[in-house]
Amino acid sequence: MAPPAPENPKERAPAGAPFGWIRTNFGELLPEGAERDTIRTYTRVYLWYMLSRTLFADSGGKLAHWCWLKALTVLERRWSWGTAALAYLYRQLDEACRRTGSGGIGGCLLLLSVWSWDRLSVGRPRILTARPCPHYRHNLDREPTWAYLWDNVSEMTSDPKIMYRHYTEELDTLTAEQVDWEPYGTYYRIGAGMADLNPKCLEEARFWRMRCPLICMWLVEYHQPHRVMRQFGLYQECPPQWQDTDHALHRLDRKQQRKITDWPVHHRGHVTAFQHCLEAVRNAGDVEIVPHDLATFNNYLQWFHESTRIELVKHAYDDDILYDPIEFNELAQSQHDTFARRGRSTSIASELNFVRSEIQKTAEECETVWDQSHTDDKPIGPMRHFTKNTARKMRRLAKLLGCRDSEIAATSSSEEAEIPDDTILSQGKKKARRSAYKLKPRGNAPKRYTPDDYVNRGKKVVIEEDETPPRRSTLRKMRNDEPLSSEEEEEEEQGQQEQQEQEQQPRQRTKRLAVRKQPARRGRRGG
Repeated sequence: MAPPAPENPKERAPAGAPFGWIRTNFGELLPEGAERDTIRTYTRVYLWYMLSRTLFADSGGKLAHWCWLKALTVLERRWSWGTAALAYLYRQLDEACRRTGSGGIGGCLLLLSVWSWDRLSVGRPRILTARPCPHYRHNLDREPTWAYLWDNVSEMTSDPKIMYRHYTEELDTLTAEQVDWEPYGTYYRIGAGMADLNPKCLEEARFWRMRCPLICMWLVEYHQPHRVMRQFGLYQECPPQWQDTDHALHRLDRKQQRKITDWPVHHRGHVTAFQHCLEAVRNAGDVEIVPHDLATFNNYLQWFHESTRIELVKHAYDDDILYDPIEFNELAQSQHDTFARRGRSTSIASELNFVRSEIQKTAEECETVWDQSHTDDKPIGPMRHFTKNTARKMRRLAKLLGCRDSEIAATSSSEEAEIPDDTILSQGKKKARRSAYKLKPRGNAPKRYTPDDYVNRGKKVVIEEDETPPRRSTLRKMRNDEPLSSEEEEEEEQGQQEQQEQEQQPRQRTKRLAVRKQPARRGRRGG
């Protein structure tokens, strides 16, 4: 039994069987008393269907490839399906990142989604009403895995192209502080966040950090957990040890190398290395664990940003835009703003990437000029020129993000004059001055509108002074040589304490309004 051949004999035979054909011919239950060979055939087809739909799905999502069925010829043979699924997923991610045209992605996307949802907020669905986990006390292998926590979530129904753009922008704006590095718990308490976790999830924990080649038919990818030790809550070395991924292995393709039929023999060197890694981990015993160190991880992040590409979206503008005055019409004609007007969403990631890179360049320039100023005999002139240019670049960067502030007109080098220290650059043409070394106090805060103002509208509020007998000042008492009474001494001490408290705390002033009677004006009469 086989799928029908293509009608056109010149067409190439498909690389697998359609899923619809498998469901049609093997979707019914076997009758009682079926032969042993028939049972084995149905079992292999069922495993073939499940593996092709979950672990080794292709980018088209329509075929179950023949190569996975060949691996199931001998059911008793033990294959490392987990490492093969990782190798296949790594290669699919690699090809999807380097693909220029449109196309899908294959591999175990459920594994990729759960890994991403546990750590990143980008594309994370909303968890609906939690369903009770099914428990099988007599069969622990059927207990729920960690992925069951995401069993009942909301579905994405938006346009995939728009969501793809949103996800790439959110990934560019994501920072290391917004990542959950240990979603499963600390190293010694992994899986403690889920009750009755399937024991299969922790059964081979000693192999998680094994550095070895991952082999899947024609694919060979390297497992490098030493580069992501932070996810295990362990010490992250900086920089991590280099591992050559061998570009020749990435050029191997089952379509182009059809003459190679026995891949285990072709990759026998990597198969032997994988077996040696397994034996080394089994015989290693207890391994010394170095816990996570925050300072070292910060150094690793700095090295990672300098050594790799961390941005997906291209910069919105070129560097030349910061050296010419920015006008509204010129900015509106840029390619980035034109696409934003014609599109269905506004991208802030491209602008953010551009501004972030320019700020980093300016910071490096500031450090360079500062170091040179200590060696120059007269550093004031270059420092003033650099400060003025830096202020202009910062103002133009702010304009790109929507700030509309006036800019000081640039003068030629021959007409450039000295800028006094007390000139406020941000006020442009306004010749307001203030001391550059002394911070003047702020003025009175504006009076805020209250309900009492509405009630007392049109009325003059009069606050009279308390009617108390006039108090003699201390100086007057000293001139009259009159001793202070006990009450006056207490008042004097109390006044000194209040004066000290007022000096320590900000002084609050209150306004007192009084009605003054103005004399009536008398006009001169002509005689």
